[in-house]
Amino acid sequence: MNAQALVRRMRDDDAEAVAQLLRAAYGTPDAGAISVVGLASLPLTASRVRRWHQASAATWIAEVPGFGPVGAVFAVAEPGAAWMAGLGVAPSFRGAGVGAALTDHALEFLAASGRTVTGMDAASTAVGALGLYARRGFRPADLTVRLRGAAAQLASNLDRRGWREITGPDLSLPDHSGGAEAETGVHAHPCSAASYLLEGPGVTLLCDPDPLIPADGGSLDLRLVSASARHDRDVSTLVGVAAHSAWRRGLAALDVDLALADGVVLGRLRRMGLAPIASTIRLVSDLEAYVDWRRRNGPIGRWSF
Repeated sequence: MNAQALVRRMRDDDAEAVAQLLRAAYGTPDAGAISVVGLASLPLTASRVRRWHQASAATWIAEVPGFGPVGAVFAVAEPGAAWMAGLGVAPSFRGAGVGAALTDHALEFLAASGRTVTGMDAASTAVGALGLYARRGFRPADLTVRLRGAAAQLASNLDRRGWREITGPDLSLPDHSGGAEAETGVHAHPCSAASYLLEGPGVTLLCDPDPLIPADGGSLDLRLVSASARHDRDVSTLVGVAAHSAWRRGLAALDVDLALADGVVLGRLRRMGLAPIASTIRLVSDLEAYVDWRRRNGPIGRWSF
């Protein structure tokens, strides 16, 4: 690593400089996201970076005095799992050890978290980062696709009786992670005070309103918290209720992260009108532990970049 570059924790006032760095590192203003017809793609702004930072367990930047940030990485903590994500290095500083230094800081944090599963999330185009992770014992285990659809189109006229919204600045998630009554357990945290729960028959969804994407109306990030059984057959109901909730709040889009292994659910979402906008490779050091963790999680839901 360049001797002048120092790694430190990110502050909120670093957001503008880090956004500029990441736009250069990712090569596009939208972090490589694919635009969806009729919807705006992800604007990588200071507000976006600040939201990532505030929702992360830890964020580090590599900084050269007098030059500013030349690299950044985020650590995301979930019950039972912790991930490194969003690694970016300025093009002119690649090959100088910046990415390796940031990765090692994140790995030390993940190791100390005490979680059963630790790993990294990387864009599917991040070939260099995949090699860096592989040299540290991490191997690809999963591929996640992020889908987005227009809330107004997805909102259906289905009977929403039996569903309720739970809101509040101190939202408390029901912890089913150790109970036998739920096949899926809590593996998500609210991203802001605007987050709320949607509870229906045997299922709880965490909804994170994001006013920053798309630029013309915001979106709702949908994550499964708990379910008494697999809800593959009921995915249209879940999406319809969540989309109606988003639409009532003036949000333009609904976002869902889905492991590609859940091909049946992916097909249902595509037929409903959701389209892929980005993909993420997940790498882990212990595949068996990861497979067990995934088995205890439902088809919808993951905190991701």
